[in-house]
Amino acid sequence: MILLNHIYTDIRSLTAYVEQHKLYECCGLIQLFFSTMQRERLQPVLSLLRKLDGFKVIGSSSAGAISDGDIQDDVLLISFSSFERTRVDVRYLPDITQEQGRLLGEELNDSDAKLIIAFGNAINDSPEPFLRGIGEAAAALPITGGNAADNQQYEETLVVCDNRIYDRGMVIAILRGNSLRVTPRQLLNWTPIGVEMEVTYSVGNKVYALDGRPVLDTYRHYLGEEVAASLPGSVTVFPLITRENGINIARTPVRLDDDGGLVFAGEFNFSCPVRFGVALVDQILQSAHNTLRELSCDVPLEALYIYSCHSRRLMSEANSCAETAILSHAGPSAGFVTQGEYFHAPGINRLQNSTTTLVALSESDEVGVNASPLEEPPAQEVSTLRSLSHLANATANALRLSIEQLEQYKSALDQTAIVSKTDKSGRITYINNLFEEISGYSADEVLGQTHAVLRHPDMPDSLFQDLWRTISSKKIWNGVIKNRKKNGESYYVQSTLVPILDDAGEIAEYISIRNDITQVMQNEALIAQQRTDKLTGLPSRAKLLEDIENDQPEQLALTDLRNFKSINDYYGIGNGDRVIAEIAQRFMQMLAPQKVRCYRLYGASFAFLPAPKMSLEAFEALLLEARRAIQTTGFSANGEEIDIEFSLGMARGSSHLLALAETAIQKAKQEKNSDQILTLSDQEQEHLNRLYWINEVKDALEDDRITAYFQPIVSSTDSSDIRYEALLRMLDRQGAPISPFHFLDTIKQTRHYPAITRRMLDIVLSTARRHQHRISVNLSAEDIENDGTRQYIIERLAENDGPPIALEITESESLSDFAEVRDFIRQVRRYDTRIAIDDFGSGYSNFSYLVELQPDFIKIDGSIISGILEDEKNMVVTQSIIDLAHKTGAKVVAEFVSSDELANCLRGLGVDYLQGFALGKPAPMD
Repeated sequence: MILLNHIYTDIRSLTAYVEQHKLYECCGLIQLFFSTMQRERLQPVLSLLRKLDGFKVIGSSSAGAISDGDIQDDVLLISFSSFERTRVDVRYLPDITQEQGRLLGEELNDSDAKLIIAFGNAINDSPEPFLRGIGEAAAALPITGGNAADNQQYEETLVVCDNRIYDRGMVIAILRGNSLRVTPRQLLNWTPIGVEMEVTYSVGNKVYALDGRPVLDTYRHYLGEEVAASLPGSVTVFPLITRENGINIARTPVRLDDDGGLVFAGEFNFSCPVRFGVALVDQILQSAHNTLRELSCDVPLEALYIYSCHSRRLMSEANSCAETAILSHAGPSAGFVTQGEYFHAPGINRLQNSTTTLVALSESDEVGVNASPLEEPPAQEVSTLRSLSHLANATANALRLSIEQLEQYKSALDQTAIVSKTDKSGRITYINNLFEEISGYSADEVLGQTHAVLRHPDMPDSLFQDLWRTISSKKIWNGVIKNRKKNGESYYVQSTLVPILDDAGEIAEYISIRNDITQVMQNEALIAQQRTDKLTGLPSRAKLLEDIENDQPEQLALTDLRNFKSINDYYGIGNGDRVIAEIAQRFMQMLAPQKVRCYRLYGASFAFLPAPKMSLEAFEALLLEARRAIQTTGFSANGEEIDIEFSLGMARGSSHLLALAETAIQKAKQEKNSDQILTLSDQEQEHLNRLYWINEVKDALEDDRITAYFQPIVSSTDSSDIRYEALLRMLDRQGAPISPFHFLDTIKQTRHYPAITRRMLDIVLSTARRHQHRISVNLSAEDIENDGTRQYIIERLAENDGPPIALEITESESLSDFAEVRDFIRQVRRYDTRIAIDDFGSGYSNFSYLVELQPDFIKIDGSIISGILEDEKNMVVTQSIIDLAHKTGAKVVAEFVSSDELANCLRGLGVDYLQGFALGKPAPMD
């Protein structure tokens, strides 16, 4: 391959040049680069070149022709590329749409095409969609070239194909041949500077607005009035730079239209970020040296095509010439100064501005090192422009980070707080969405109004006078305000009002940040109600528990009116309430001066906490004297005198004071000793705990506070196959659930246990019928061995008209009479009842259970399941149980499944059903 350049003067000299180099015998590509002033000279040249049968011709008007490193104006450069094994095809494309580009790419993809050289008219047409289309269909095919130029007149550009000249469309040359080596490169070296802006309105390559501001105003704001008045030429050296796919893309303006739109030599995506760019000369030359070194040492090169943007010349004529001279040192070169360059990167084609784009060509694989290497560039000196660029970017980045942080703070604030702003007079200028959502007012309804639109009549004038006095003195005001919504409802806000000051330190506006605390206020009111007994005005049982928790007293006394039920029954509830209120008042009159705290628990029961550091003797003396005085004071109802008598009980210790005191008062009632205070200490705790739970369960059975929580048992292969296990719970007097862990072992030794079993069975049968679920319930050895319980179970199963249930027999229980158990199982199976062995593997006659009971389900003990992931032995035991169960026809349920990881492991082992917190926690069925 040979590249020859000829500067045209006349036909005679051109003819001689062609004959001298025997170009009639060659074939290849001719590139013409000319100024628009040379147009009249083109036709005779084209007529002569047409006679060179082996050559194809394309050309472009330019802002300077590049010939072996020199940039020359107002000349006609004829560049001959003579090839030995490369074929050339040229075309004129009047329509340069994305679809045309895609069709061309499809045609050339997977062919022997190695390079497309394209020259386009960009004043009236945008070549970018066409370039994208080629890239979509032929991602690996390089394209180079650029937009035709007209020396910055932005009036008319021209392209040439064979012997025709066009002022629209594009011309291309396609270089084909497997021996051609193509190496594209791009040099930008424009540094983004200043703040980042957003393209907020654009159509194709015409931009109307940046950051919501007319584009002309944006240039005026950042670059000054003088620059804005001379658009577009004045800002050619300040291209807009965006970034796509990791590549900086520069765009220079080419025309300002009458509609205010600024036409660029390339398109912008809507909302893409852009910044102004500035050229750093030393970086441009250093980059040229680096590229030369690479081309000279690493790349096969017989010719170099250079297409450089005119903005580089405008920035510095000398340095633009120096750049092309450096690059041309790699080999023979030709090209032109463009109004936009075409660049290829793997998978994408882009229209660039402000770059130098080049492509190295060779029909040989040999890499030749330049015989006279260019002298290395001097070390960088301190550059004022580079320093200012660094300063501007550092400042812009700091500002951007600050703005981003502020935006995050604002977003967080808007998500969680009611925000509004007002001017100095208090008129609203801004509200956020939460303001509208909570108040019910839209922005249109409140902007320009004062916050008086929200004022609730309950709020006093003095509060707002204090508010304005505070913020007017440039101080922050905090407080709670009750507001009124648009619909008349009330709401409370914790408000912070902040005065915003201007540069002179004067108030510019106010910002109000509020948190809706309506729920908090309502909760506090509810808590206050719960802490106070409505009838007597004394603190309630809830308040007593809270004070015991906070103060950790070591003494607590209870008193109870012995004959209160008779008073209610005989004199009526109204008179009973009046007596309670009078008793409370008298206790307060006698004990409050001594700092003894009085509480009403329920009925005619009262509690007393001693003053701090009060001795036991002093506390007892006060209580006995109060009891004596109140008992001897007359009470009347319906004109009759009422005799009253109190029992007193006291607890001493550091824990469970209320339980101890309640046990003490129960014993005092039984002993009917009115002269002393029956006192119990926490040393008697175990016995008292047992007694306490027996009484609690007894009361719970009477009050219907024995209930069931249900935990799902889910098929390991079908998540829609769900069963439930009913788990015993006792509700305390406030409705909170209590685990059987606390009381079941004690209750099993009492006559109350069968009643619990019966209650659980009733709950399970009714729940199964109501919800049509299969539910299991636990049975113990005591249940099966109790004749009454066993008969009750069979009778209830016979009456059941809901889904069959399952009975879980606890494996850890000692079942001594297997014959009795087998007979029980035989009877319940008549009603389609399933049998499960619970806690299997916990350490009793496991395998004999399987033989004797023939269960439908085996539930592996949770202590084994929970250790599977950590202990290989647990894994082996689990697998053995699963294999054995399946061989006996039983399904396997794994309990205590606490994580998805454990669940997946058990599925792999072949478990049939899973139960545990990972599948669902116990909860009421309703």
